[in-house]
Amino acid sequence: MKIRMVLLLEILPYFHSKEMKKAFTLVELIFVIVIIGVLAAVAVPQFSKLTDNAKISAELSTASAVQTALEAVHGEWIISDCDFTWGNNQPYSGLNASGYPSSLGTAANPLGYVLKNAETSKWSTSDGISFKGPASGSSGTNHCKTGKPCIGKSWSYDSATGEFKLVE
Repeated sequence: MKIRMVLLLEILPYFHSKEMKKAFTLVELIFVIVIIGVLAAVAVPQFSKLTDNAKISAELSTASAVQTALEAVHGEWIISDCDFTWGNNQPYSGLNASGYPSSLGTAANPLGYVLKNAETSKWSTSDGISFKGPASGSSGTNHCKTGKPCIGKSWSYDSATGEFKLVE
C-alpha cells in the first residue's frame, strides 16, 4: 500500500505540469470547428456573388468591345475609297449596304469576325442575330438587374444599324 501511495504522489505533479499538456482538449477542437463553420457559412455566398459579378463584367466588357469594333468597321467603310479588310481579316464583301458586317462570326466562334484574339468561347448564337454570353448563357447568373445580363436575357445584333444591344 505504501508503494502505491508513493508512486501516486510521485506521478501526481506531472498531471499539472507543462510537460503533460501537449494536446488540445475535445472542447477546444469543437469550438474551433464551430468557428470555421460559421465563417464558411458567411463566406460561401459572398464568393458566389463574386463569380456572378465577374461573369456580368466579362460579358459587358466583351459587348462593349463588339460595339466599338462595329463602329470602327463602319467608320472605315465611310472613309474608304476601295476594298479593305476589317475585324479579324474579313473581306470588304462581308459588309452590307449600310457598311456593317452581315454576320459577326460563325456558330463555333460567334464574335470571331469582329474581335481579334478574344476569348469568346463562352459566347453562343443559334441564328447569328441573338447572342448569349457568360452571364446570360445557360450557366450564367440569376441575379437580374436592369441593364445587366443574366439568364433569360440575350444580346441582339441589327446589321442594318450596327447596333449590338442587350434585350431585356
